[in-house]
Amino acid sequence: MNKSLVKYGVTVLALVAVLVVVFWQQFAAQPVIPSALKNMGGDFELQSSQGPLALHDFRGKAVLIYFGYTHCPDVCPMALGVMAAAMQQAGDALKHRVAGIFISVDPRRDTPDKLDQYARFFDPRIKGVTGTPALLDKVAAAWRVDYAVPDQPADASYAVEHSTFIYLVNPDGKVAGLFDEKTSAAVIAEQLRLWLR
Repeated sequence: MNKSLVKYGVTVLALVAVLVVVFWQQFAAQPVIPSALKNMGGDFELQSSQGPLALHDFRGKAVLIYFGYTHCPDVCPMALGVMAAAMQQAGDALKHRVAGIFISVDPRRDTPDKLDQYARFFDPRIKGVTGTPALLDKVAAAWRVDYAVPDQPADASYAVEHSTFIYLVNPDGKVAGLFDEKTSAAVIAEQLRLWLR
């Protein structure tokens, strides 16, 4: 066999091997959105204390989103605490690339100013927002959130039933993971890092 053909063949095989390794590294570096989450979520624009805030304002960041209300006695503060811890554990290098959104489904009691103070208590990067009942219903349907606000006056003491998912939204604005208040902050932080590498 011609030596130059053998040498050419070895060179081609080496090049193919390098390309396979490079492709595999790039493929392996990209996390995959579970198929069950692909039709969940979507952009929204709700009211914050600084004015309208939309999900697309966070494009390029990994965002943790939670639906709840400020008068919630247990699950909501636990979830926001986990979100804040996960954002902190994601690391200083990513501190400007992670964010949180707390969506109140109780606009009768949760004004944008109140939400801002409440969310900031956990982490200044968590923004509190709400909207009209009709708009919240629309957003909740897209995000598959169940909630029920009793027909009570704003000064009444009442509980709001609601789903307890913490949503991870990737830098492209897609729902990429679901957690809850019992999930370890370290697990969520690792997912934040995966989507931001």
